[in-house]
Amino acid sequence: MDNGIFLAVISSTLLILLLVVIAVLVIIVSGRQRMKQEKELVESKLTFERELRQVETEVSEHVMGKFAQELHDNIGQLLTALHIQVENQKIDHPELKESFKSTDIYISEISHQLRMLSRTLNNDYLGHIGLFAAIELEVERTRSLKRFQVHSNIVAGPTNLNKNQELMLFRIFQEIVQNALRHSGAPNLFIDIKNEGRNFEMSIRDDGKGFNCEETLNSNLGSGLQNIRKRAELAGFVTEIISSPGKGCLFTFKLEN
Repeated sequence: MDNGIFLAVISSTLLILLLVVIAVLVIIVSGRQRMKQEKELVESKLTFERELRQVETEVSEHVMGKFAQELHDNIGQLLTALHIQVENQKIDHPELKESFKSTDIYISEISHQLRMLSRTLNNDYLGHIGLFAAIELEVERTRSLKRFQVHSNIVAGPTNLNKNQELMLFRIFQEIVQNALRHSGAPNLFIDIKNEGRNFEMSIRDDGKGFNCEETLNSNLGSGLQNIRKRAELAGFVTEIISSPGKGCLFTFKLEN
């Protein structure tokens, strides 16, 4: 009888231990499966975001390309027609030839601005001439507006940036320059690009009225700055924005190594 009770206790204990081991194994396996599922979910989300950004880039490139083509073709044709009309008027009324000089200058300047603008909007052109040439073209266009003095120091040459990084950086550059034109009230704009092997750095600085950087970033007015920082981060750049009232604004972008 005692032996039967002893065997029963041993059997019960072994059964309990077996159940505990099974429970532990189930917890471990389910935990691993949960971690695997969470990892797959994160990877799926990252893949989706990458694809979404790629689609957004492709759509943007298509829209910009079409817009550039429309500028070049349609408005260019209208300017050509206007130029022909002016020339005909000068032939029909030679006594008014001098008075048409200013009109000729305006038409020529508009045509020049149009060519530069259509090129900077065309991503195929960016891929063809390269990032530095495209930035130099944008600098030339900005100088011609005569809103402020543009000082550029660009060390050109091959970079380790891929096509998407160059495109993103160029669009960021355009946005900052346009914001400076509209809001800074600066007499000077300074553009510096260092390109030394894997070390790439671009800085854009104005000596305008500036703003409270942290306050602006945390307000509804900071969406533009947040967008610039987000785009740069997606392209693999470390961004620094420094500004304070009366002390201008500095943007610095360094390539992450």
